[in-house]
Amino acid sequence: MSKYLVLWKANATVWPTEPKGVLAMWEGASAGSDHLLSASAVNEIGWFASEEGYAILESSSKEDVMGMVQPFFPYFSQDIREIVPWEKGKEAILRSAGQAASR
Repeated sequence: MSKYLVLWKANATVWPTEPKGVLAMWEGASAGSDHLLSASAVNEIGWFASEEGYAILESSSKEDVMGMVQPFFPYFSQDIREIVPWEKGKEAILRSAGQAASR
């Protein structure tokens, strides 16, 4: 399983403008996020500001993550990034740098 960081941000231009519509959007997004947390599909969800935040999850593929966050679009945009563990990333970088240095 790979670990992913999803950075999300509200797309205010597509949100309703009346307060009841805004409340309905937040209630729907909150319910969807609560469901992902309770189903253990997502490990953590947090906020940077009232309109943006992050989620951390493990999945077998980026495609699965894309499908998981798709229901939040177009009201939220997502930037999905795979996280490489420190040791694995360090080994790959040192191996590549070593190969370049030995040429």
